[in-house]
Amino acid sequence: MKTSVEIESLRTEHESDEQWEVRKNFMMEHKDNFAEEELVTLAQLFTNIEFLGCRYPPQTMKRIAQMSEKVSAKYRESRKNKLKRTFVQASDAAEQKAKRSFK
Repeated sequence: MKTSVEIESLRTEHESDEQWEVRKNFMMEHKDNFAEEELVTLAQLFTNIEFLGCRYPPQTMKRIAQMSEKVSAKYRESRKNKLKRTFVQASDAAEQKAKRSFK
């Protein structure tokens, strides 16, 4: 089932360049296999999982994981040399700051 959608027209105004590139690559890889509506939905699920840490029913997670293997591998490889965010609890951060103040 080949979709005739113009993928470039699907970018939303709130997407960063990085998010759009990953979602676009996913859609380009699968555009010949799905109708436009399903393709857009699957791509959104993929980016929700990849960027927002969303979780869906196990069957959906497995399907998206299989479909996104190539795109995910390419994206994660590109991220290897970038800064990584580390999240800490506010109480831990306050404790570390207090320890520095007393030195």
